[in-house]
Amino acid sequence: MRLRRRRVIFIAGALVIVWMVIVLLTPPPSTSQSNRRSDDNELDNVENLRASYNAQKAGGAVREQEPKYVGKEFADFEDFQPGDGALRNNESMKLTVKIEKLPTYNGSALLDIEKDLVPKNISAVKTNPSAIWDIAASWVKSLEIHPELAPELGDVLNALSTVPIIEADVGYKGTQLKARFALQGGQMVVFKPQRFAREHVIYGKPYAGYDRHNGEIASFHLDRVLGLRRAPLVAGRTVNLRTEVKPVATRLLLDTFLTKDNNTCFYGKCYYCNPEEPACADGDIMEGSVTLWLPKDRSLKKWHHLWSRTYKDGKKARWEVDNTYCRDVMVKYPLDKYPLVLDMIDAAVFDYLIGNADRHQYETFKDDGDQGMLLLLDNAKSFGNPHHDEKSILAPLYQCCRLRQTLWVKLQSLENGVLSKVMRQVLSHDPVSPVLTEKHLTAMDRRLGHIIAMFRKCFKEHGEKNVLQ
Repeated sequence: MRLRRRRVIFIAGALVIVWMVIVLLTPPPSTSQSNRRSDDNELDNVENLRASYNAQKAGGAVREQEPKYVGKEFADFEDFQPGDGALRNNESMKLTVKIEKLPTYNGSALLDIEKDLVPKNISAVKTNPSAIWDIAASWVKSLEIHPELAPELGDVLNALSTVPIIEADVGYKGTQLKARFALQGGQMVVFKPQRFAREHVIYGKPYAGYDRHNGEIASFHLDRVLGLRRAPLVAGRTVNLRTEVKPVATRLLLDTFLTKDNNTCFYGKCYYCNPEEPACADGDIMEGSVTLWLPKDRSLKKWHHLWSRTYKDGKKARWEVDNTYCRDVMVKYPLDKYPLVLDMIDAAVFDYLIGNADRHQYETFKDDGDQGMLLLLDNAKSFGNPHHDEKSILAPLYQCCRLRQTLWVKLQSLENGVLSKVMRQVLSHDPVSPVLTEKHLTAMDRRLGHIIAMFRKCFKEHGEKNVLQ
């Protein structure tokens, strides 16, 4: 009996000793690994990328660590106070600019809204770009093209700028020159070439001039800053027409290539396209914007804009001569039954900031019928003249005097020069930065002031409760 007890004690003691040896020889977890920054945290493969997104979308626990906050406080934003009538300390004010210590990026303070613009999984995008296209397609919903929080956004934009072109063709129907590219992984995109230098000013009618590729890029980022999320994803890109485009181009596109002053040019196929007005590269290198096509299962329906111009000299639309026009519009499309009028006012705010007076039609998702969200597509007739403010764009605002409260709160949070500061920083992430000149950034601040003043006038005339929806 004693012998058996001794054996049990001996075996137990031996097990304890073995366990202690294992513990002592096992290295502790690396502090640098457990606390590494999210922008250095490359996921092992594309499936992990998808899992991270799905878990985050569902509110799960698989989340990348937030970057450590370093550096000094962002003083320019600390001093900002909304103007009179602002809804202070409102949870709906999601400018995503936290007044606290912010992480740094390229030597500058990194705003919250910039975090998703930093690519996190470059190697995964290179090895299997179709995965990142799938993620972008999964974002598209009836009321948004991408979510407010999209950790993979930087990877999608990086893919638009870098993934190889496997086919090039003439652009879809329209009045302006564009090309259609298929990128590796099967993603279709629209390429709009650079036609003007950044400093070029376009005079004349408010819809004059060629499309501005940098306008498409800036408009996407402004849409995101405003919290609308109705514009398709856009990134800048430089392509070598000789080595990247011509070898994979269709005969239809190749037939529009020519050489002018030792520069490779093309004029494509569109209503106004012709050999006398081609888009030309600098040698073989051409800058442009790349717009991500919406998923195939999201068919679009085109509608006539209620505040469309006639585009005929000497003939004005009713809204241009009748300031009571909106009364009839709101009878036909009551605010409590249709989102159309408020969507058009949102779009007017957006278009006035970018200087786009050419939204004569608009698109919605076909399956959503008359409840469909007004999509902010084709924004390239923007940022043409920083010295001119086209007040007619604001007709839906001053005629209807209605606005969503969420957008009103957002607009106030961007007053006093904040809008230009935020736009300057988010645009700095694009590969063709600087996207806008300082004059265009200043113009956005000025135009925002006009919008704020206009709605405060509406408050006085109709009451804030009646104006804000």
